[in-house]
Amino acid sequence: MSGWNEARGFGFLKPVGGGPDAFAHIRAFAKDDRHIEEGHLYSYTEETDKTGRLRAADIRPVRAIIPGPSFLWKLLTRSPRLLVIPAFLFIAVAVAMSTEVSTAWFIVYGVASLACFIGYALDKRAAEHNQWRVSETILLMVGLVGGWPGAIIAQELFRHKTKKPAFRTLFWMSVAINMAAFVQMAVFTGA
Repeated sequence: MSGWNEARGFGFLKPVGGGPDAFAHIRAFAKDDRHIEEGHLYSYTEETDKTGRLRAADIRPVRAIIPGPSFLWKLLTRSPRLLVIPAFLFIAVAVAMSTEVSTAWFIVYGVASLACFIGYALDKRAAEHNQWRVSETILLMVGLVGGWPGAIIAQELFRHKTKKPAFRTLFWMSVAINMAAFVQMAVFTGA
């Protein structure tokens, strides 16, 4: 916008790519966007009046598009308990660098996590359809043997098993026991 006359309600828009200025009247702005400032960018459609002069119509301010946080960032800030997974991966890598760790451990964690994820998905579906449920004991046991990363992801994704305090306490105890067992077995037995 250049040459805006606030008292008379008009001015001129200078095209960014060059060309003739377009006459802009206050009525060509959307009602919500009538705070006009010189130097700001505006988008508009070009029209010509009866005398052939260039006019701006449907004038709108160009707002900077600020990229929002990524899906992963939103998920982590909404659910900080997901940070336990990368923390465990860090521990696992540190242990693997200091001692020889069998790849079987990582296969067990992967398979158990997938099984736990599926178990939570099936239990959520069964809960919604008033059908036979997967036992909490089974979910906890699969989590205890290494499926807890899949359980955490399933809890967040399906919003399932996140409210009941007794289950949550047992779940986080099983996570702590599993992590301690992994470090114990990997470091002290060199498995």
